[in-house]
Amino acid sequence: MIYLYYKKIALVFIFFFMIYITASQTNAQIISKIIVLVNGTPITQTDFQDRAKFIQSANPNLKNNQVSDQTINELINEAIKISAAEETGITYSEEVVRANLDNQLRSQGTSLEDYSNLLESKFINPKTVIAQRIAAEVWQQYIIQKYRRLADITQEDIQAHKKSLIFNASFHLQHIKISSLSISKSFELAENIINNFESCAKNLSLYKDNLNITIEDMLDAKLSDVLEPFATFLEVKYDKFTLPIQNINNDIIVMINCAPKKLPSDFQIENELIGKQLEFFGEKELRNLRQDSIIDFKN
Repeated sequence: MIYLYYKKIALVFIFFFMIYITASQTNAQIISKIIVLVNGTPITQTDFQDRAKFIQSANPNLKNNQVSDQTINELINEAIKISAAEETGITYSEEVVRANLDNQLRSQGTSLEDYSNLLESKFINPKTVIAQRIAAEVWQQYIIQKYRRLADITQEDIQAHKKSLIFNASFHLQHIKISSLSISKSFELAENIINNFESCAKNLSLYKDNLNITIEDMLDAKLSDVLEPFATFLEVKYDKFTLPIQNINNDIIVMINCAPKKLPSDFQIENELIGKQLEFFGEKELRNLRQDSIIDFKN
């Protein structure tokens, strides 16, 4: 009990020290200091500082001691996960991990570059997110490899998950209405807009003074916010910029999907669904591995 008490005191001290230390105090010796060894794998003050800032930014209501406890537990668990995966021959490529994360973020209307810039604007090192992602991906492979026989995922499950991803996605759409022209001229203008499309921003600039064109930007639109038949089109053409031209109440409507989505592959979705089915076994496996690990807190 006394050991645990002093361990918590030490971690809280490290948290305050690393979050509020001034730039003039940060030198190579301080930054590289090892605070924990997990089965021989070092966790440094830099690791702790980066993750603590990330956790605190995502959970501003957490108390400092809660941030400290969560930070050290995450880092220890991730070191154990990577070690267990590597022992069974599972490897990873940081480039592939980055690409997978970028694809996921793009399906949500952003990118890894944009997300990294956002983190850096909050003085958070994006590398802590990549490290977190690496541990998650190799651990998923490890659990699937060990417990795959207990999971049951069908093609119908995969397609249903894809549909839910699209339904819950946020789209940036541009609704362009062409009116006060003959139907033939309106269609001709609509086809010209589509054939010369470069970006939604360019459309706003090109057609802002055209009295026959009304443009409405729809930010963060869900499928449920989109009128038919465009909602049905978008469900199928989520990865395309333009949707079929429509004549609605004698107005010609062009709908642009400004940021097309890229969904995970069937294989990636299957692994994700298997991982969810096997979460119980993953939690149990991690507890057992942690009990058998050598965790050495440094002074």
